[in-house]
This record gives sequence, C-alpha cells and structure tokens, in this order.
Amino acid sequence: MSKKSFHFFSATTIFILGLSVAEAQGPPQIPRIGILIPESGRPETQSVKGLREGLKELGYKERENILVEMRDGKGDRAALKPMANELVDKKVDLIFTTGTRATEVAIAATNKIPIIFRYRGNPQTVGLVKSNARPGGNVTGVAGFGLETTGKRLETLQQIVPGVRRVHIFYDLNDKFSRGNFAVAKESAEKLGLKVLEHGTKSAEELKTSFDNLEKTPGDALFHVPDNLVEGEVDFIFRSARQKKLPTMFDEEAWVIRGALGAYGPSHYQMGRQAAGFADKILKGQKPENLPVEPASKYDLVINFRTANAIGLTIPPDVLKKADRVIR
Repeated sequence: MSKKSFHFFSATTIFILGLSVAEAQGPPQIPRIGILIPESGRPETQSVKGLREGLKELGYKERENILVEMRDGKGDRAALKPMANELVDKKVDLIFTTGTRATEVAIAATNKIPIIFRYRGNPQTVGLVKSNARPGGNVTGVAGFGLETTGKRLETLQQIVPGVRRVHIFYDLNDKFSRGNFAVAKESAEKLGLKVLEHGTKSAEELKTSFDNLEKTPGDALFHVPDNLVEGEVDFIFRSARQKKLPTMFDEEAWVIRGALGAYGPSHYQMGRQAAGFADKILKGQKPENLPVEPASKYDLVINFRTANAIGLTIPPDVLKKADRVIR
C-alpha cells in the first residue's frame, strides 16, 4: 500500500468510526422538566401556565427543545410520593413543585436532581432550604412570604371594609406554625389599632362550634392566617360568614373564588414565570445551591363582589378600581 493510500484509508476509517460513535450515542438529549403538583386547582394551574409561558419567552418550545412530564396528585397526598419517584426514575433534568407536600416528597426522592418550588410562605422557616440567601443542596425557588405580608393584608382589609375595628382569627392550637402565624397577625393588627379576638381550636368540630357561637358586631371581620385546620373547613366558614354578614379576608385568590370577600397575596402566575427563569439558569449549568430564593414579584388584590352583596357591604369604588380581579 502506498503512503498516499494509507493516509486515505486511515482518514476514512477514523471518519467511519466517528459516525459509528455518534450513532451509538444517538441524537442530543432534549432537556426534560418534571412538574409535580398536589392537585389541579387554580393556584397550581396558574403556576404551571406561568412556568410554561415563561419558558416560551426564554426560547424553549415544548417537544422541540424542551419536554414536560406532568404529574398531578389530584388531591391525593399519598399519590405524590410514587409520582416523585417516577420522575426521578425517568431522569428528568429538574423538577418544578407547588406547595409544601409536593416539595417535601420531591426532596425526599432525590438530592441530585434540581428542584424549583413555588411556595406561598417562607421556605427557610419550614426547612425547605438551609437559608433563603444560600439555599444549599439541590433546592431553590420562588416564595410568597405570606407571613411577612400580614400587615399589608390587614391594611387592605381596612380599605375593603371601612370602619373595621375587630378581627376574629381562627387557628390550630396544635400547630406551632399556626401559633406563630397568629402571633404575627395579632401584633400587626394591634399596630393598626385593630382589636384581635382569638379563636384557638384543636379540631374541626371545635372550630365549627366556636364559629357557630361567634357573635358578630358592627366593625367585625374575619382575618385568615395560613392554617391547615382552618383551610380544611373554608366552605363551612364562608357559608356561616355570609349568614352572619361577616367580611372575610384571606391570602389567595383561590379562597375568594370559593367565597371569601377578599384576598391579597402573591400572583401564582407570576411566580411560575419567575420559576422559568430559575429553570433556564439551571439548564444552562448553574447550581440551585447558588441561586437565592426569590420573593414573589407581584401581589394581587382580588375581591368577590357577589359576597360583598350577600353580606350587605358596599366596597369603596376606588378600591374596586385598583383590584387586580373582581368576581361578579
């Protein structure tokens, strides 16, 4: 074999071997995002919508350069754990979660796959991250810091219900976080000149009895603090509050849709869009541990006009105008 033929043979062999390796490796893998939500309620659907639209604006097109694996617990808390494990088994590139339970089971399922949460409270307080400034580990996200906005919600209540003087606050005595939430609300209310009527309960039955015995006087309103016991009985609370002509102030749009008079809280849609920014950074190589938790960038005022009419309340026109959503 001549020297020229040898070089041609060698080059051809290297080229063919290169093609074989490339074929064995297959086409470039499209990044996959796992989404884990406890149920398909409005907060979750709005968060996922914001995430998807945020990714689209950042140049990601589903089924072209990004794939989405959706897992919906549909209200079954026990279903979240196997769903989280399934996403891990599928080797998704990151997991987006909403709420405490979904985030906790995702954290339990993996300490390697990045997790981005949408959480309404303070994630550091409940141990989702080591600190908000330096999350550590594989978890970070967007937080509503609901407790930190308690004073603003009380001020908003005063705007919606002119003349409010007393606030009834129900909370679970057995839950340390609920007790802490009540303490913050009490301090904030007193700074605004509002009297707090404390209703600490230990069960749903006790809560209902206490609510039935509540005597509403002019200038009264119910103020909600994050509490699983109370939130499990909201339909009863809203029904009874309408009968008693008692205004109710909550922290999320979903509660207003179900019957609360008003809510002031973080925009779940906007939080989803913020989460898309985290996803983009992580897919481009940044580590969750180095990405500080972001506070929600937008808060919404939502008012239920039907509830206002039912309890005989006239909401000031200027307040209605500045509401982000009015349910009529």
